[in-house]
Amino acid sequence: MSKSYLNKVELREGQIILFHRTANSKRPIYHMRIHVRGMRDTNGSKLTYIQETTGESDLDDAKRKALDRFDELKLSVRDKRPVVELTFAKVYALWWVDKKQRLEAAYRAKARTGKVTRVGWYEKLSGRYWLAYFGDTKISDLNHAFVQGYWNWRMTYWSRADDAERKRHPNFALNPSKKSMDMEQSALREVFHWANSMKIINYLPVIANPFARQGIPANRRASFDEAEWLKLQDYLALWVQGKGRNDQRVNPAHLYQRQLLQIYMHMLAYSGMRPGEALKLRHSFVKPTLSEAGNCTILHINIPKDTKTGARVVKTQPECADWYEKLKALSGRTQADDWLFCQRDGKKNTGFYKTLPKMLAEAGLLLDINGERRTAYSLRHYYAENRLLEMGANPKALDNLSVNMGTQKIQLEKHYVRRGMLTDEAALIGSGRRATASGRAEVAKVEQAADTLAKDVGPVLLSSVFKGGKR
Repeated sequence: MSKSYLNKVELREGQIILFHRTANSKRPIYHMRIHVRGMRDTNGSKLTYIQETTGESDLDDAKRKALDRFDELKLSVRDKRPVVELTFAKVYALWWVDKKQRLEAAYRAKARTGKVTRVGWYEKLSGRYWLAYFGDTKISDLNHAFVQGYWNWRMTYWSRADDAERKRHPNFALNPSKKSMDMEQSALREVFHWANSMKIINYLPVIANPFARQGIPANRRASFDEAEWLKLQDYLALWVQGKGRNDQRVNPAHLYQRQLLQIYMHMLAYSGMRPGEALKLRHSFVKPTLSEAGNCTILHINIPKDTKTGARVVKTQPECADWYEKLKALSGRTQADDWLFCQRDGKKNTGFYKTLPKMLAEAGLLLDINGERRTAYSLRHYYAENRLLEMGANPKALDNLSVNMGTQKIQLEKHYVRRGMLTDEAALIGSGRRATASGRAEVAKVEQAADTLAKDVGPVLLSSVFKGGKR
């Protein structure tokens, strides 16, 4: 008899075999080898047997464990479910193969090229959060309490992260937005629903983020008001010269990056483009054009189709044309296929993820009044608010702005413009004359009512009524 079947014990006519794997163990544990006809793994392949530890050294306890496992396997075969118990990481990997293919197919169907941004989102979030929390846990152990524990773990992740982790991910949000948590909730639900539909699990844990209850409005991304924008411009003017608050020795390479960032921020603020859209621009996409009024030059920018909402033409503010000329003078790269925002060697700039928050912190503008962190995206919000303040929040203005920004009108109202920004105070309270007249009318009514009451009840009784006295 093979050493792998030491002290062999058979049950259920040999369908269950109990055995010891080693002879000299101080506390020998029984292992079990079980055969059930019709067993399959998660890929649908046939399994002749499974071999696992019982975790028991007592033979009677091992027998009970093995018989229970035998019944579980028979039930799985009857329900046509895989008999191999998987971890969440393995289930997620199986789901991701299918999900990634569908995301890429939908992306290509829209005639887009390049990296699929949604794929990047899943890969980033799963690696940093989902697999870190759920990964090594067996799928059968993911009960309701364990799943619900994820939300508190996730909400406090960055408050517990060390400095090295925060430095690796400088754009972290200390308090995740409702939108971000809603997206994670939907993604996790999809994973578990898929596992259930594939009969990998026969239950669905409740996946409901208690920090994103219905009725709580989504957080708007931090923006700039006009005074803050002017303050930022003033600081940038010094910073690009190497005269920032923390500057000591700034080399030419740093100065180039700073000037590039300054131009990048102004072009975002005067166009409303998404940061990712601006970084994908080549000079062939930009066309200086005389405005319809004929009194200034603006830019017509062709946004590439492989961006968030596809191709569109952005019509910028006149200031944008001036900054575009400064950009060409700075880089010296003006050929049709050259990147707008490029390094000194001509390579595409991938963003200012470390430089931008550091500069905003030095300028005292990293956080808004509510403690929300500002990013390059905040300039898109500044553009939306500024344009609506000038045009008025009427249906035509909202329609024009939504087309130019590549978003929906309802998103402008719910997401981009801070509540109260467009309130007309005069319309709310009326003109000063009308308000004064209204107030005088109210006083007159009160005085007339007091005179009538005095005639009816007498001056003594009236006095006690107004003083709260007794009759």
